[in-house]
Amino acid sequence: MTAIKCLDSSAWLSYYFGDSLFVKELVETGDCLIVTSSLTLFEIKKKLLKLKKETGPFLYLVKQRGTIIVPAIVIAEHAAQCAVENNLGAMDALIYASARLTFAELITRDNDFRGLEGVQVID
Repeated sequence: MTAIKCLDSSAWLSYYFGDSLFVKELVETGDCLIVTSSLTLFEIKKKLLKLKKETGPFLYLVKQRGTIIVPAIVIAEHAAQCAVENNLGAMDALIYASARLTFAELITRDNDFRGLEGVQVID
């Protein structure tokens, strides 16, 4: 069975800036299915706009490389539970719930996720 990885904004941005060979291999080899929350697109675009960087080409790559998950009712309800149980903010909880409900391993650089089931925090 092919592995499913959910990349959050910190993982995608580490790819953009060339900070992670691990994420580069995930994105470029095609050895896994990649899912990305639509909320992650928001976070990426916001960060790049603040840095006065072009957003279109990179967001196009993110959308083309994997499946975009739009938080639906089931994700929102699961996220509320995740937020309370794991002391996560709303955005983090929605992204985490999106990963969990798609049976994906969440790939992140965000220490708020450290120690959670189904999460790989990369350096």
